[in-house]
This record gives sequence, structure tokens and C-alpha cells, in this order.
Amino acid sequence: MTAPAGSAPPAPADIPPEPGGVPAREPAHAGPAPAAVPPERRGRTDIPERVVARIAAQAAGEVPHVHRVRERGALTPGGTQAVVHDELAVLELDVSVDYPVPLRHVAEEIRRHVARRVHDLTGLSVGHIDIGVTDLVPSRGDDTS
Repeated sequence: MTAPAGSAPPAPADIPPEPGGVPAREPAHAGPAPAAVPPERRGRTDIPERVVARIAAQAAGEVPHVHRVRERGALTPGGTQAVVHDELAVLELDVSVDYPVPLRHVAEEIRRHVARRVHDLTGLSVGHIDIGVTDLVPSRGDDTS
């Protein structure tokens, strides 16, 4: 059964119940969307440097041939670090990489992937990423003994 053109939507009492006797919900109204609030009036979002560093470390670990990403701890110097100035992040990563792989190729892939993920998740631009290769880990199929 279709309603004639120009007729009002059914009142809640006119909406038939769903099976099981539960009344159906009213249809969603397609009214105008609320006006967007300009970014400068919505408020400020602060993302701590440690959060940016954690995102960068996770993203680096997603790159093929990256065996381990060292995260900075209270008692461990080095590791993953981030410095954020306004909308720009500068990153430092320490990674272990599978052996044998072309290190420059892996480093470039880390830079591309980490910069994209940090930007996608935080909105920050990444200025540069320093990568320290701290260890080479022999592939499982590679027997060096």
C-alpha cells in the first residue's frame, strides 16, 4: 500500500507493530543537516607526543621485514620518539630488520607507511623520520651456522 503523493508521514499510532507485538520505530526524518561549526570554534584537540610515538611504532611494525620496533621506556634510552610543533611531527624510530633485506628499501617503506598512518590517525603532517637500524634478525629459513 502506497500513500498518495503529498500526504504526511504516518503518526506513531498508525505505524503497525513489528512481528512479536513490538511497535515499530518512527521513520527517520530527512530534514536539513545542522550547520557545520567552523574548526576554530569547535575547540582544540591536543595529541601528546607519546601518543604520536606509539602510533608511529605500531605503524612501523606493520611494514614487511620489520622484525621489532623499540619503544622508549622510562629506563631505556632511544627507541621511538616524537616531537610535535603545531601541526608538524618529527619522528625517530629504532627498528630491527630481517636479514637479508635491502635496508634502504625497508627504511623508505617505513617512512612512507608511518607518515601516512600518523597523518591519517592524527591529522599531523610528518616533517621527517630518522630511522636507526639497531639489529638484523636472520630469516627463519636462513641458517648462518
